[in-house]
Amino acid sequence: MAFLSQNLRYLVAEVEGTPGTMETPAAADFDVRIYNPEFTITVDQDDEAAKDATGDHGEYESIPGKSYGTINFSAKLNWAGAVGTDPAWWKFAAGCGAKPKAYGATGVAITPDQEYDTKTLTIWVYDKERGGATPVTTIYKFSGCMGNMVIGAEATGSPWVGQFSFTGKLEDIVDGTALALTGPDTALPEKFLSSTYTWNSETQYISSWSFDVGNEIVPMYDQSEATGIGYYSIASRRPRFMCNPLAQKQATEDVLDDLLSVNAGPISLTSEHFTLKAVDAQLLSSGIANREGFVSWDRVYKCLRNFDGSDVIDSDLTAEQTWELLVGARAA
Repeated sequence: MAFLSQNLRYLVAEVEGTPGTMETPAAADFDVRIYNPEFTITVDQDDEAAKDATGDHGEYESIPGKSYGTINFSAKLNWAGAVGTDPAWWKFAAGCGAKPKAYGATGVAITPDQEYDTKTLTIWVYDKERGGATPVTTIYKFSGCMGNMVIGAEATGSPWVGQFSFTGKLEDIVDGTALALTGPDTALPEKFLSSTYTWNSETQYISSWSFDVGNEIVPMYDQSEATGIGYYSIASRRPRFMCNPLAQKQATEDVLDDLLSVNAGPISLTSEHFTLKAVDAQLLSSGIANREGFVSWDRVYKCLRNFDGSDVIDSDLTAEQTWELLVGARAA
């Protein structure tokens, strides 16, 4: 008897043409290096403790309802090997509401956009049997998936990593055909080295950082569906940037004034191929901490609207596009 192997698990995703209408992923879609894929499945029951009045303690059947699941994994983030080409992992960013943008031959970017509030994914998770000449593959099929993305680096020299969390309707669990890894992504991940970080034009030294796009994911219930769900979508976005800059004297950086006076300014984090920008970021909190024997701050910034009261601050972006992740440059 053969059993399914955790170590052989993989997943494949494809952007859906119509929200909630399942696509059929092909080998060409098996192209992103992902790590630690995990998922849960849930079938709602109307009353777990259901019991009719029989005069004894015997219980009655619970009635199954909506079926859905969550899929979590990480990916080491890379460029595509050319500044005019979208990285393969951007399909997962699309499922987190990030819209691609092209700057001619000099660069490509992703930005948050309402248009992508319902840019759903089909995600199939594959579990293979361990051993045997012809192991069977079980496929867990999810559609209408939307999610949240947190990108960052844990330490100086660490790769840029994206943590992805999706929710989708559970269409089926079947035994099917395994996909061959025929066109894997080959570009190496971006490293948190040769990087410059500034807030409000002040250069700061950080050893770790993370950026949460802050999506609230909600279901669109559809009683005509066997799953009870049409698809998932983004209800709100609350992007936050976290980092740990070394502290400086008050005359150089007045943290209390920044907090009380609602001082805001752009965040820019550059590396060899990437530039992460928040157009206008307000310091929400700054807790005293320590690292490497120095005093530091644990900071949280709120990404404000790209608007100064009369016009957009960054003319390359719309008013709602509060941040951008750019590969290459906007212009030569």
